[in-house]
Amino acid sequence: MENGVRRATEEGSPQGGPLSPLLANIYLNEYDQEMESRGVTVIRYADDIVVLAKSKRAALRLLESSRTYLEQKLKLQMNAQKSKVVSVVAQKHFKFLGFALGKNGKGVYVRVHRQSLAKAKKKLKELTSRSQGRNARQVMENVKVYIRGWIGYFYVADMKRILQSWNEWLRRRMRMYIWKQWKKPRTKVQNLRKLGVPEWQAYQWGNTRLGYWRIAGSAVLNRSVTNERLAQAGYYDFPAQYERLRQVYSNG
Repeated sequence: MENGVRRATEEGSPQGGPLSPLLANIYLNEYDQEMESRGVTVIRYADDIVVLAKSKRAALRLLESSRTYLEQKLKLQMNAQKSKVVSVVAQKHFKFLGFALGKNGKGVYVRVHRQSLAKAKKKLKELTSRSQGRNARQVMENVKVYIRGWIGYFYVADMKRILQSWNEWLRRRMRMYIWKQWKKPRTKVQNLRKLGVPEWQAYQWGNTRLGYWRIAGSAVLNRSVTNERLAQAGYYDFPAQYERLRQVYSNG
C-alpha cells in the first residue's frame, strides 16, 4: 500500500514485517532437512544461516554446495557480500544476528556486537534528547519500552558491565533533560530549593553558566535529583531486568 492505495506486488514480502521470517522458516525447512541428511550442523534464524565445519576446506565445500542448493533447487539468491567462510580461531569473533560469537581461553563466548551496541546507544540518546518535547516521565517511559525489548533479545550475551555503565550514563542524561526543562534560572533555583538544596547553593547553581552535561554530573544535582527520585518518576532499573533474565537462562 502506497499513500493509502493498494498496489499489486509481483514478488517477495515486505522486509522487516512479521510475515517475512515466517515464510523464510517454511521455505528454508527443506534446506535444513537437506543439511541434516548430510550430517551438517546448521544454525538458522529466518534467512540468516551459520553452517559449522571442522576445517576451512570443508567450510568452502559446504558454502559452495549450499549456494548450489539454494540457487538451483530453491531458486534463491545468496548474498555474495555476506556469505563467507570465517574461522573462530583465526579471528576474534564473527557477527550473527547482532551478536559477536567467538572463542577465547575460557571457551566459547556470546557478546553483543559493537555495531549493535552503538545502534542501541544512539537510539537511547535520541530518546533522551530535548528535541523530543516531552516531559521527563514520558521520556523515561519511552526509554523503558525500548530497553526492555532490547535486553529481552540480547540477554543471553554477557553485558553486565556494559549495562552498569549505560545505567549511570542514562541517569545523567535524564538529569540533564530535567535541568534543561527547568529553563529559567529562577525556576532552577526554586526547584533545587524544593529538593532540599540550601538557598545559597541553589542560587549559585541556578545561575551557573556551566554546560548541561557538566551540571548533570555535579554533586548538587546528584544529591537533589537522586536515583531514588528518578525511580519514583519512572526510571527503569534495566540492569536488574537483565540479571533476572540471566538467572532464568542459567537455570534452564
